[in-house]
Amino acid sequence: MRKLTFPSLLVLATVCLFTLMLLVASMTLAQDVQPTATPLFGDTFGLPTPIPDETPIPISLTGVNGRADRGPVAIRSGPGLQYPRIGRVSAGRSIDITGWNGWEVGRECTVNFEDDLDMWVQVQFGERRGWSARCALTITGRLTDLPLITASGDRILQR
Repeated sequence: MRKLTFPSLLVLATVCLFTLMLLVASMTLAQDVQPTATPLFGDTFGLPTPIPDETPIPISLTGVNGRADRGPVAIRSGPGLQYPRIGRVSAGRSIDITGWNGWEVGRECTVNFEDDLDMWVQVQFGERRGWSARCALTITGRLTDLPLITASGDRILQR
């Protein structure tokens, strides 16, 4: 059996300490890094992913916002129930509105939500755009200042 000398013990202790430090550092980094393959907002397994509550909502670039005051609001890929959900606005949160689908100006929401499902607003969340039912949101700002979005996706300025 070979006897360990002080210098070899010092080298062994240094290697063990360095290995331990690398292990702790890699575990810490693994907790901080978000996987790049998973989208922040989106449709991972066919289910809509909510906008996280801790996501800061920036000041509106358009001056028009929608707030989900009565509960969570679905974000769809197009202006209608036939389009798939691609996200949601959590209850109490706001979202930036970037356009609308052009219903009669001055028309108000009715008591029967189903009667109002022809009024949709285009919303911006992260780098994505989607659509939410106009009457599911409490709107602040002037929608008529925003572009009207046609069924084909064309943007028509109203000013």
